[in-house]
Amino acid sequence: MPSDDVLSAGAASAVLGIWWAIDAFPRHRAIPSRDSDKGSLLALNVAHGFQLVGMLVGFLGVGRIDGADAPLQLSGLGLMFAGITIRWTAIHALGVFFTGRVRIREGHTLIRTGLYSRLRHPAYAGSLLAYFGLGLAFSNWWTLACSVLPYLVALGYRIHVEEAVLQETFGPAYAQYARTTKRIVPWVC
Repeated sequence: MPSDDVLSAGAASAVLGIWWAIDAFPRHRAIPSRDSDKGSLLALNVAHGFQLVGMLVGFLGVGRIDGADAPLQLSGLGLMFAGITIRWTAIHALGVFFTGRVRIREGHTLIRTGLYSRLRHPAYAGSLLAYFGLGLAFSNWWTLACSVLPYLVALGYRIHVEEAVLQETFGPAYAQYARTTKRIVPWVC
């Protein structure tokens, strides 16, 4: 792996590590809740495992994107920062209702302001953008594929589980909200 690739990949790895470490800390005191996760957190964690394998392959230099140089790598780092910012903004908007698992807390309300006025899952959109950026920062096809594709599969399952729980909990209010917003990409899907 060329030395400037190591620098970019190392920086991306550090950003990812700090992000994951901060996300691991609980943000709010425990509130009674009904857990409906159905293994979706496990699916996301398995996707993260694939991501780590992709990063290892990237450090080994297998699958380097031909012609990739500093602008691509810096763009990748920029997308990582943008995605993490979107994710943390979305989590902040959820406040005490944010959990790492699919669960409905006592007194839960449907958030429809800020990023949630356009997207039903902006935190996932931010993560996806950051993981895409990770692959670009590594300038590596394997890192890109292992960061994005397993996460997309796990995310599809997670969104399916989450939306079923939200529909069951909020009924017509959620159905109306779903009709007026996109899942993870504004104006697209």
